[in-house]
Amino acid sequence: MDEQQASWQQPAPGAPWVLTPPPPGPLEPVSGLATAVLVLSGVAAAADLVIALTAFGADPTSAFDATTEVSVLGSLCWLAALVVTSVWLLRVRRNAERMSPFHHHVRSRGWAWAGWIVPVVSWWFPFQVVRDALTASAAARPGRLPRPPLALWWGTWVASQVVSNVGAWVTSGVGPAAGAVQLLGVAVLGVALAAWIRVVRTATALQTP
Repeated sequence: MDEQQASWQQPAPGAPWVLTPPPPGPLEPVSGLATAVLVLSGVAAAADLVIALTAFGADPTSAFDATTEVSVLGSLCWLAALVVTSVWLLRVRRNAERMSPFHHHVRSRGWAWAGWIVPVVSWWFPFQVVRDALTASAAARPGRLPRPPLALWWGTWVASQVVSNVGAWVTSGVGPAAGAVQLLGVAVLGVALAAWIRVVRTATALQTP
């Protein structure tokens, strides 16, 4: 069934026409997905830590070793986290639109999925989708909760990816130097994860009646 749209109405004869939002529909539940997002994000971060520790003892001349196996497992963890996070974020976005129909979102709904995987724009589109959804949700419940650390979350997330990717390229991904760089990336990722927990919990609280 199509969602109701905003309409122009005249409160009284001779009065100015005003754009009236549609009655808010029921909000989609987000708490279960939020728990899955946090659990999978934590598992993926733990996998990165294991990869970094394994890199210390890896043989740079070996084409396949324990580091490769752990890296494959880590990639699967991040893929699962990405899928569940995208489902959760799309639901949060739809709820935000119901809560504040006139709030402007910089990006369309589709970027709740595509923003994470499209090259280049993945460096800032997901932040904009999350920021606008939270802002719209908070506008419908003023004073209910403090603002989560969005800038800290996204800044440290991007920094962790840069450190890990550049480190893997410079050190070939194995050996003590690679392990040290990857541990640095994991440390920054840990800060991002702590901030992300607050972001997810805030969105869940705002969208839970």
